[in-house]
This record gives sequence, C-alpha cells and structure tokens, in this order.
Amino acid sequence: MASSRRIPRSRRTLGATGLLLSAVLVAGAGIVVSTVPILIVATAYAVVSGVISARLLSGELTLKRREWALERVRIIDHNSRVAVARSREHIEFADQMGSRVRLRDAQLATLRDSLVTAEIDLARARERVSEERARGAALQADVESAQSDLESARVDLRHAHDALASSESAELHARSQILAWEQAASEESHRQHDRTA
Repeated sequence: MASSRRIPRSRRTLGATGLLLSAVLVAGAGIVVSTVPILIVATAYAVVSGVISARLLSGELTLKRREWALERVRIIDHNSRVAVARSREHIEFADQMGSRVRLRDAQLATLRDSLVTAEIDLARARERVSEERARGAALQADVESAQSDLESARVDLRHAHDALASSESAELHARSQILAWEQAASEESHRQHDRTA
C-alpha cells in the first residue's frame, strides 16, 4: 500500500536528474549531428554530467544514511528512555510489592506472636482453673470433713450433756441421801441424848 504522503525530493537529486537528462539530450544531439568534435564534446559532457550526478547522488545517499542513522539513534534513545522509565516503574512496583510483603510478613509475625501469647495465657488460665478446681475440691473435702467433725462434736456434746445431766441427777440423789443420812444421824443422836438424860 503506497503512502499518501510523498517524500519531497532534495535539490541534489533534482540536480543529478537534470544533469543526466541534459547529458542524454546532448548525447542525442551529438549523435544526430554526427561530427567528431560534437561527439567528443557530447561524450565529455555526458561523462562530466555522470560524474557530477554520481557525486551528487552519493552525497545525497550519505546524507540520507546519516539522517536514517540519526533517526535510528533517536528511536533507540527514545526506546532506551522508555525502557529506563519502565524499568524504574518496575523497580518502584517491585519496591512497593516488597514493602507490602514485608509489612504483611511483619503483621503475620505480630499475629503469630499474639497467637503464641494467647496460647500461653490460655494454658496458664487452664492451669489456674485446674488449680482452683483442685483447691475447691480440697476445700469441699475439708468442709465435708469439718461438717463430719462438727456432727461428731455435736453428738459428743449431746452425750456430754446427757452424762452431765446424769451426773447432776446422781449428785442430787447422793446429796439428798447424805442429807437424809445426816438428818437420820442427827435424829438418832438426839434420841440417844434424850435417853441418857
């Protein structure tokens, strides 16, 4: 597909083209005239025009090659700048991702530490609960033992009250018997005294 824009021809190309056309015309005129001096002049003009056209086209080709080389250098420079920019973007993206990964690693490490701390606290709490249960069981056993001792003490107290009551009753009975005996002895003593008097 041909380009819609035509590249303008340079002055050197136009000049070389004009010289070659004039050389053709001069050569044609020399052939038509067919005289030796005119053929020599036409041949010399054609050779000089060819050399000048070749020099002009060679210079134009060199210039075009330089322009193409400069264009390639500009393209390569642009591509290298784009590549550097993309490389910087990639490095920045990698740095951002690295910082995010490091942040997440730090958060994971913190969470792991918190989890370990929570597990240690849970284990200690379980130990405390187990100790409190054992202590409660021991206290319950002590309470039951104390209740049993209290009940036994109450029974002993009742027995002691009963024994005390029996002892007091026996003492009262003994006192009454002693009083009765003393009264009987006193009466007997009075009687004997009365008999002797």
